Amino acid sequence: MMVRFLRILVAVLSGVALAFSFAPFDEAWMVWGWMWLLLPLLWTVTGKRHCLKGFGLAWLAGMGFWVINLKWLGTVTWPGALALSAYLSAYFGLFGAFAAGSVNPWRVKYERAKTIRDRAHQSLRSLGYATLLGGFWCGLEWVRGWLMTGFGWNGLGVTFAKNLILAQNAEYVGVIGLSFLPVFFSAVAVQTARRFHQQFRANEVKVFHWDFATALLVIMLAFTWGTIRLSSVTNEPKIEGRVLMVQQDIPQFADKILWEPSKIVGGFEDLTTEGMEEVFREAAKAVRETESDKEIVGIRMPDLVIWPEACLPAFLHGKENGSIVGGPEVESVFEYIHSLGDFTFVLGMNEVWGETAVDPEVDVFNSLIMDDGKGVRQTYRKNHLVILGEFIPDLPFLHDLYFRTTGVEFGKGLSRGDVFEPLEAEIGGQPIGVIPSVCFEDTVPRLTRKFVRNGPQLLVNITNDGWFQESEGSVQHFRNALFRSIELRRPTVRCANRGVTGVVTLAGSLVDPYTKKTRHLANENGSYFHRGYLLATVYIPSEGEITLYAAFGDWFAVSGLIAVFLWFFLIFLSKKTKEG
Repeated sequence: MMVRFLRILVAVLSGVALAFSFAPFDEAWMVWGWMWLLLPLLWTVTGKRHCLKGFGLAWLAGMGFWVINLKWLGTVTWPGALALSAYLSAYFGLFGAFAAGSVNPWRVKYERAKTIRDRAHQSLRSLGYATLLGGFWCGLEWVRGWLMTGFGWNGLGVTFAKNLILAQNAEYVGVIGLSFLPVFFSAVAVQTARRFHQQFRANEVKVFHWDFATALLVIMLAFTWGTIRLSSVTNEPKIEGRVLMVQQDIPQFADKILWEPSKIVGGFEDLTTEGMEEVFREAAKAVRETESDKEIVGIRMPDLVIWPEACLPAFLHGKENGSIVGGPEVESVFEYIHSLGDFTFVLGMNEVWGETAVDPEVDVFNSLIMDDGKGVRQTYRKNHLVILGEFIPDLPFLHDLYFRTTGVEFGKGLSRGDVFEPLEAEIGGQPIGVIPSVCFEDTVPRLTRKFVRNGPQLLVNITNDGWFQESEGSVQHFRNALFRSIELRRPTVRCANRGVTGVVTLAGSLVDPYTKKTRHLANENGSYFHRGYLLATVYIPSEGEITLYAAFGDWFAVSGLIAVFLWFFLIFLSKKTKEG
């Protein structure tokens, strides 16, 4: 009984250790070691139900991870946070069943390697098991990202947001593919440690372990290539643009905004005006500094002025002729903003196609609007909706559950957009393709890559993490999102109501590669929960080549699943051959 309790405790502790790799703890190095606790448990499972026991131990590890990692969701609903944690832990469980079953290197009795050929066979078998485990883990993360609408949040590769050198390899395999490295390395390291221990007990000569050396070599190669790419991507030909982003840090509970509409609109207008005043102050200062040289200094206006998701408490209405207009109060906001200068205005609003937003037959979209002030108004309608946030399946008990857990009635659900064409804007005097995303869509790489085209492009995300109060949910959201810039090699400008507002380079950094200034909106204490505006420069590659990930998506993770299916097929054939 005591042994069983200790095994359960160690399983949970392994998941807790993984949770410490993510915000708010940020001990990213622990992603390399947490499986050193879990794998020995899975590989020492015995009995007829070894797969089921492996599932249970790994599920407990998942709960140790997800309950801590998603504790920010408790600001909205603790029952929901626990239910989601239990579901996501099932993916850990499937990994555990796989590891404890046919991919268990410890089921084979240890035999002393007497020749070089024996040692090579040991190493190859070790690397094979580790490759299958790493591939299966990546495959499970990929399935988790789309099954039941998907929640691809915080895969192991996301911890490399704190290590941008290794993160550069997401250009080829995506952030999901990066998860292969810690699983592969851990599996080899644990097998090597066991073999070394057995050699020590048998008083054998300690030999070099080629599998461990190979695992280190794989990591070294990823690190070396990441170093090369980190330096080279910033030297590509570029178009220089300027953005002004406004963040009010509006408090809310669930979807209930706690400010009056007039305060919201007035606040955005005031902050935008302050930002434009800084633009003119910069121009005046430049004139004074260059007056003696008789140089002509122009005012470098922003190319984009951006407000966050669903920032205006009103609707735009789509008409049969294709135009998108608002009421007099809404249009007056557009007119005022464009009176401040010549730029494209980007903001989030609800868009209605029909007579009234409360009509059940009418489509309501969570949209990103782009208005150039010259009569051209483009719109992107959010495609990836958040279940129990933006829509609820038509089941009465779910509406009741939403009210009981949030205290807020769920209103009309949103409709899903179905257009994946990039928008168009002029930045730095040149036409640029805009890859739009709203809210959590910037954590969905399979969606974002649909907008990639040849030529210069910029990712624009508007979001609102106000649902989760001042929790680490905002930072976790941003860490997941920054990998879109690396995967697609397009920079991101990201405007939040409450969260991380900033400019991300195509290498995944908030730091300007030329001025070395950090381009994010934060107060003197470094908090992102801050009211203000950010005036920053963005560098857009003028070539805009298509990356391997943009072209083929999560091919690496899918290959991992295919390898596992082939493994099971070979086992099946082997059994049939023996029976025959």
